[in-house]
Amino acid sequence: MASLEAQEAAVKERIVNHMNKDHGDSVRRYLEAFKQKSFYQVRDARLTDVTLDDMKFNCGGQQVIIPFDPPMKGLKEARERLVQLDKDALKALGRSNITITKYIPPWTPGFHFIHLLNFTPGSYLHDGLLFQFPRFSEFCLSIQPILLSLMFAIHVIEAAIMVKKLSRHGLTPFDGVWWAWVGSAFNEGWTSFQRANALIDEKRAEKDAKKH
Repeated sequence: MASLEAQEAAVKERIVNHMNKDHGDSVRRYLEAFKQKSFYQVRDARLTDVTLDDMKFNCGGQQVIIPFDPPMKGLKEARERLVQLDKDALKALGRSNITITKYIPPWTPGFHFIHLLNFTPGSYLHDGLLFQFPRFSEFCLSIQPILLSLMFAIHVIEAAIMVKKLSRHGLTPFDGVWWAWVGSAFNEGWTSFQRANALIDEKRAEKDAKKH
């Protein structure tokens, strides 16, 4: 009997360690979806125990229990049940099963749109073109604050759209790459979305390949 209990304890330990080490995002999703915890509350959540009846978590210093319905007949069912619960959590939260885990920097330094709004002496536009048309150059300088304000507002909106996209793909402000992607969206705009979409497509292709 002691041997069976020891084997069961070892299986539980492997499940708990594996989930916390390799599937921390799933652990957080369980709590967000089934216990209505915020991403802030689950930032350091850990799975602490698995029984045939439930899972126990440490979330913000408190124990949280999520029951299995129906209870498992044996721990050998754990993998299948945990995978299905994660799928259910993703659906409930409206999130993708593709998680963004890294940041892709710009492919090339490129030419930023802000350069098109800089009409001061020494800028690309002024020294390359506007100096030849003094009156038009003065007009451009007079409306530059308005154009810069408009561009700033557009970039704020692009950053907000990126925040929503990252949330769908499992990132929060507690992840360093979240800041990198949001910063890129604010600074460069649509090209950051091109790279993010390319990364998502790559991960989706890898996931689909594993099915075959």
